[in-house]
Amino acid sequence: MVTKPRALRPGDLIGVAAPAGPVDADRLSRGVAELEALGFAVRVTDGVLDRHGFTAGTLEARLEQLHGLFADPEVGAIVCARGGAGAGRVVAGLAPELVRRHPKLVVGYSDITWLHLSLGHMGMTSLHGPMAARELAEGETAYDRASLWHGLTGDGEPFRSAPGELRALRAGQAEGILRGGCLSILAAAAGTPWALRPAGEATVLVVEDVDEPPYRVDRMLLQLQASGGLEGVRGVVFGEMKGCAPGLEAGYTLEEVLLESLRGFDGPILLGLSSGHASRPNLTLPLGVPARIRCGSGEGEIEVLEAPVS
Repeated sequence: MVTKPRALRPGDLIGVAAPAGPVDADRLSRGVAELEALGFAVRVTDGVLDRHGFTAGTLEARLEQLHGLFADPEVGAIVCARGGAGAGRVVAGLAPELVRRHPKLVVGYSDITWLHLSLGHMGMTSLHGPMAARELAEGETAYDRASLWHGLTGDGEPFRSAPGELRALRAGQAEGILRGGCLSILAAAAGTPWALRPAGEATVLVVEDVDEPPYRVDRMLLQLQASGGLEGVRGVVFGEMKGCAPGLEAGYTLEEVLLESLRGFDGPILLGLSSGHASRPNLTLPLGVPARIRCGSGEGEIEVLEAPVS
């Protein structure tokens, strides 16, 4: 059975951690102000602005941040400052017994996909959504406030894409548990203890990335499929895949690459969801809850069916 962390209410405390790349102080400050404008208290953990090589502080310090926030009974959710690199080594040291004793929503995308995978293996929901020193720093034009609010509080309606928002690459209908994240991380996690392994569980898979050439997209989808990452997947929803399309002179399209890469998968496929690395307002998707997709002729929709909080 899935574990849903408690729903937040106005005034509740959100902790900000930096489990991955180095954080810009000004952007962090603006992101904290945005969370406060939503009605939450915010605590930035010590060491968030540290730098160690290409990460936000040493591995030990980044683990201490997360463990401290999970253990603190006053903290209702954890918003990651940014992605980048480094979260893969963090999940290797994450204390699962501590996380299970104190379930809390973790919000982020990109390299934070490592954390989403780890939490999914623990049977917990999490939020693939905007980060403090990224979209939240840019204000409400950079993220979808309604889906973030519903993800954190359970108030309002679950996310449902608007008519014409998504392109259908293959028609059909599918329902399953929403899983996924950044394609390059999903592929990198293959063969690790945190790999995407639906193992027959009916799954709706969300996949997104940025600035990956088509041949690398194909390679990563092959890795996912060959490692069992698509077993149980009933439908696939791609993000905008910003910067992943071939040049005009290539003679082929990204859509053709995606269909060719998923040869042998016969479920519905959608493209264009504004989640993760996107040019439109960043959507918050609750991972670990049921979702449904419908694909018709030329367009389709995704609908989240439950709140990720209790």
